[in-house]
Amino acid sequence: MKNNENEFEKTKLRLSALRNNIDAITSVVSTVEGTLGPRGMDCMIVDDYGNAIITNDGVTILNEISTSHPGARLLINAVMSQEREVGDGTTTLTVLAGALLSYALKMAEMGVPIHKIIEGIKKGIQVVIEIIETEKIIVSEDNSNIMKKVAYISAREDMEISDSICKAAEIIGIEMLNNHSFKFSDCIEAIEGSQNGVFSGVVLDKRPLNLLEDYTLNDAKIMVLDDVFDIDEDAKKLLVTESGLKNYLESVEIIKSWAEKIVNMKVNLLLCDRMINPMAMQILSDGSVIVVDRVLNSQLEKAARHCGCKMLKKSALYKNISDLNNYCGMADKVIYDAEKEQILIQDGHGKPYSTIIVSASTGEITREKERIAKDAAASLQFAIKDGVVPGGGALEIYCSALLKEYREDITGMEKYGFDCIIEALKKPFLQMVENSGFNSLEILEKVVTSAKIQEKKFLSIDFESGTIHDMVVKEIFDPAYVKISALQKAGEIAEAILRINLILRGKETNCS
Repeated sequence: MKNNENEFEKTKLRLSALRNNIDAITSVVSTVEGTLGPRGMDCMIVDDYGNAIITNDGVTILNEISTSHPGARLLINAVMSQEREVGDGTTTLTVLAGALLSYALKMAEMGVPIHKIIEGIKKGIQVVIEIIETEKIIVSEDNSNIMKKVAYISAREDMEISDSICKAAEIIGIEMLNNHSFKFSDCIEAIEGSQNGVFSGVVLDKRPLNLLEDYTLNDAKIMVLDDVFDIDEDAKKLLVTESGLKNYLESVEIIKSWAEKIVNMKVNLLLCDRMINPMAMQILSDGSVIVVDRVLNSQLEKAARHCGCKMLKKSALYKNISDLNNYCGMADKVIYDAEKEQILIQDGHGKPYSTIIVSASTGEITREKERIAKDAAASLQFAIKDGVVPGGGALEIYCSALLKEYREDITGMEKYGFDCIIEALKKPFLQMVENSGFNSLEILEKVVTSAKIQEKKFLSIDFESGTIHDMVVKEIFDPAYVKISALQKAGEIAEAILRINLILRGKETNCS
């Protein structure tokens, strides 16, 4: 008996670092798991000044919460990576990673070697990815209705947002959406107090310096200056000296000559990253050039891409007119709405583009709508690029059941790591059921039993009524790549945490 107790104490001590990290990760998972699924609830995050964010977006919650634990930060960094690369699936990733580690800890406490658990998890993830690749449905013209379904589900069943996303996708076209350098979610613009809408082209939430009323410009020649159109600050500081004054006056003449060059080029619209020199501004206005300054860099890039412009630095203005013409772009129409203080650049001669404006009466709700719309846009783009799989947790339940059969062919202790995947795959479904107010284990048993009786692969429930449905028949789909990416990153986090054997305090940093 004493030997067994000693062995237990050794195991407990050996796993103390792992337990510490998993406890921290579990606390992070608990902050977002209640938001999962169509019936997930919101979370209110309040900062030290009383400012509140209300959201059920997993990445927003994790980005805003305060935690200094390195294990928790590791998970949060993986979630941020998922958001940057995919734009969706962050909550699923968090829940999967937490479940994998919880089951792995149980296996380790039973005496299963850590490296065997890791091998089993890696093997299980690879099998699941192969199943997804086999079962995914490629979106084409014959089943294009799937795109609307994906957008609707990802937009949390907000019909107005999902319709806007689909309309914008039609404007942009399949070829552009399949372009790896194009990010559909960048088309979303959140403008508080405006009106929701979809526009063919780029919308700038800016007022031109020399327009006060509504204005429409046809066949516009456009220049994009990614720089300040003014004299360098260093030159201004030297005005107190005679040589400094001379250099300043020379710089003024150069700036004026650049403005005259732009007028002679018959540029109609000048978009500038920063401020415009007042004397240059007067010359440009007299030459009927519409000038917009302090445009966000992201909007400058969109306008340049859509119109076929090359973004200039002011040093390029030394070039001759024929060379500079090659840097300009064209748009069939530029419309300024004075009431909304918005500029719409339509039908540019570069890449097709569409802008989706989401808005609400308050900033908090507007930002939440923006997050929802970006998730829906990202999901739709990946559905088009890489296909879809049945949603509602049906795919995960099917994979879990299939892995049980594969487990029989595994020899050695890595089968216990395989078990971690089998159990973790059920967790997102169980959490969605729980968030919907049903008994999760009871519903899971009903779904598994019904699948066997009906000989169907992808059964899940209606999360409002609790009735069982075939997700393929109901056209409930998720993007395949979002699932794969979330699963891979959850596995990477689990492996990284499981490999940590000891936590040591590093040297104190000398700040002096």
